[in-house]
Amino acid sequence: MPEALSFGPETHMSNEDPSRRGFIKGAGLAATGLVLPEITAAQAQGQAGAAPMSKGARFRAALATGQPLLLPVVESIMLARLCELEGFHGGFMGGSGMAARNALPNTSIQTVNEVIDYETHVMSNTDLPIVADGENGGGSPMTTYRTVEQLERGGAAVIMLEDSTGPESEYGGKGVAMAPKDVMVGRIKAAMDARRDGSVMIMARSDRPAKGYTEAETLDLLAALADAGADAFFVNGFTLDQQQRAKAALKKPLMIGSSGPAAEWHAKGVDMAFYHIDDIGIGAMYIALKEMKAKGGPFDEAARLRLPRDVSAKLIDQAEWLARAKKYGVIK
Repeated sequence: MPEALSFGPETHMSNEDPSRRGFIKGAGLAATGLVLPEITAAQAQGQAGAAPMSKGARFRAALATGQPLLLPVVESIMLARLCELEGFHGGFMGGSGMAARNALPNTSIQTVNEVIDYETHVMSNTDLPIVADGENGGGSPMTTYRTVEQLERGGAAVIMLEDSTGPESEYGGKGVAMAPKDVMVGRIKAAMDARRDGSVMIMARSDRPAKGYTEAETLDLLAALADAGADAFFVNGFTLDQQQRAKAALKKPLMIGSSGPAAEWHAKGVDMAFYHIDDIGIGAMYIALKEMKAKGGPFDEAARLRLPRDVSAKLIDQAEWLARAKKYGVIK
């Protein structure tokens, strides 16, 4: 069983933002010593004089190693950059992050434009390849076209589109109406047409199993979406055995949400999984508040969870900004 693919050398990071590479250089290797020979420096940077690989191309290269790909859920620029520093090959951003930012339930209450703006703000400030949630594309295949255009311009490596109708299907129980097959096929076709960089992956998400639809009904939809051009799939509600059957039928990469060992899902043919580390921060602050209240101010125990200052300095490019301040005469 191969090790989970999360760490790698600096050559996996593109130079889409050269300043981002400064703090990353060698960080993954320094932290782990792990080198992944399947993705070579030549592959990541191209031959001499060639442009470096895009985020989408680097994400595809990571998948091509055949190793399980761990995707932390990132909700901020700092967390995305921390994933870079630790050598992760990708991250996941969903509507859940936007919902949490606005203290809303994750039931598609926010508009797709709010989600797009939130995700592009983070993606444009990190070199980490991101699986970006496009929700239901706005409903119509016509609005899906625009959603994909905006997320690709915003720096997404993968754009995920789901078969929901909006809050109605989110709140609905078993058997609730989902987007009809022809509408979902239209969304994927629109996404394929809107995509300009062929390395950007289009991922189709189906929540049908979680809403009581049968495995056969779900696989029928997924086959149609594969024919429409979908590059990868997230099937919410399938067991790992069902995921394995889906992989055999579709022969395309699969993603799940997980909190368990990569060995378990990878053995069933699943290629990648996102892990919700994004809500740990607010939990730590809750503990700090409880401690402050109990001790009348101090929160010594919770303070131990603070990010080390040297790591924080790397994430905010402190040395580079200091150098600029000296160069421009801000510091005399």
